[in-house]
Amino acid sequence: MLMAGMLASSLFWSEVGERQALVCPPEQYSQCLAVVPAKYQQRFPSQWATLQRQLGLRAAMAMPVDDEQFAGMILWAPERLNHSISALWNDTVYQLPLAQQAELTLWHELGHLEICALQHAGQLPTSLTPLEHEWLADCYMLWRSVQETGELTLARQQLDRRNMAVFADIENFSHWTALYLAPQFASFDAQQMQRSSFAAWLLPLFHATKRYNEDELQEFSGLLQRLFGMGRWQSLPDYLSWRRPALGEVIGTTLRRVMGDAAAEQWMTEQNLLEKHHAASK
Repeated sequence: MLMAGMLASSLFWSEVGERQALVCPPEQYSQCLAVVPAKYQQRFPSQWATLQRQLGLRAAMAMPVDDEQFAGMILWAPERLNHSISALWNDTVYQLPLAQQAELTLWHELGHLEICALQHAGQLPTSLTPLEHEWLADCYMLWRSVQETGELTLARQQLDRRNMAVFADIENFSHWTALYLAPQFASFDAQQMQRSSFAAWLLPLFHATKRYNEDELQEFSGLLQRLFGMGRWQSLPDYLSWRRPALGEVIGTTLRRVMGDAAAEQWMTEQNLLEKHHAASK
């Protein structure tokens, strides 16, 4: 876990791989810019107002640099984070409590810096979609959480959080990393992850993970809106039937956690989200 001093509202340096990243509270941006290595200072906006528009209401934002020692800067405002997330479906508001959001958010942003480094090193494709960059950054967060805690509890929470966020608002689809990570989660081994460097763990995972084209992503998005959108249509369990079992695999564990096993199984059966052989055995 992060040391208490790292959670203070002041700038600090954080390790990411073999490099250092500067973590900067937004209100201290001018001071942060002054301690950035001189040759990179012009890479960052000179005026805080420019970055303020980019950061908006978010709690963090990564700005990578390709350098052997300096990884870049992270704007970090953990006071903006919530400690729970809720969503409405099945005529019920469900809530998921969230632990250690400050650490997880910082690790995710450090992940963006590390993914950029692996791209520059030729170990990952130079062209990644925004969603692919997000799930790879979440991979770093998952790996880092295991390094710090020795277990997968926070990793599981992150996938549940990503699912709940897209249930609550389809605008969060751009960060729906559970699509890639949930089907792989059962194969994650905390002890093996602790023994591995990030790149050694990530690269086989990246090549083993199914990647989706834009049409396939639009199908998932449309199905999520039909199931969870505020203006839900009449229930049509055969709508995009070929996508439903795959979606059930991604969101099933989250549904069971927040709804309870029995209610989740019933709702998933009604919505044709279970594999046929699983539903038939019930």
